[in-house]
Amino acid sequence: MKLGTFLLTRVAVASALCVALNACGKSEPSYSSISTMALNYMPYNLAGFTITDQFGHEVSSGGDNEPGGGGGVSCCYALKGTQFKVSWNYYDANQWHAGDEKTFHAETTVTLPDSPEPTRIGDRILAVHFYPDRHVELEFPASIMPNSRLPVVDVVRAMQQKHGDALDHRYDDTEGDADRRIARAVAQAWIKYRLTDERDLEQYAYFALLINSDFDAHPAVQKIIQADKAKPGALAASLQGLQPAVLKALKNKQFAKVPVPAIPDGLVPPPREAYQHAG
Repeated sequence: MKLGTFLLTRVAVASALCVALNACGKSEPSYSSISTMALNYMPYNLAGFTITDQFGHEVSSGGDNEPGGGGGVSCCYALKGTQFKVSWNYYDANQWHAGDEKTFHAETTVTLPDSPEPTRIGDRILAVHFYPDRHVELEFPASIMPNSRLPVVDVVRAMQQKHGDALDHRYDDTEGDADRRIARAVAQAWIKYRLTDERDLEQYAYFALLINSDFDAHPAVQKIIQADKAKPGALAASLQGLQPAVLKALKNKQFAKVPVPAIPDGLVPPPREAYQHAG
């Protein structure tokens, strides 16, 4: 073997060995003294959750978060790695009765990229976002008052302030019943069309609850939704300017329905009256 070839081979082997050693020596990210908080966008009450890493560390948080609710900071935990299993319990408050609690369970795997750990322990907050389709996202580090990614509470508040009397007249709900009914409409809008803008969600809830629950199956409305759903605020403006003939057809339920995105069974609970009829 020529000397030049021999040296090149030695260099290549040494380089490969160096890369391998660096890969083996690369450690998993570790997080210590972290606090957790949940943000619940599901149309169900969240009744506690657990996060487990691949090394046996576990985070457990109790409490009860209503649809749109958040908070309940729990401290102090350690986690390691980038892959985590999140499991949680949830229930429909309209179906829950003392002595006959119907609680459901779900779990999923979540990835959290290697993230910088804040120096201050009080800033080491892991926010757990629970979405209506039961996928979960982790946010670290998060603020003690993180921004909601789905403004359920804001839409509920706006609907109650602007249309509370009309909702009471139509459904005869308690305040809690009405809040859950509106949150249910918000979840439907997100699952079907991934709407996240407060104005769009408010108009969707208004039409679904006070005009026609199948309003999005009207061909003109469905065309508007498909054109505007990716433009925050555009859908709200279009629905507010809906042609009188279309609005009349919606109120009278006189139109040929077109297909709309389906919602998988169980993601949205039945309305309160469904349980009353069943009973």
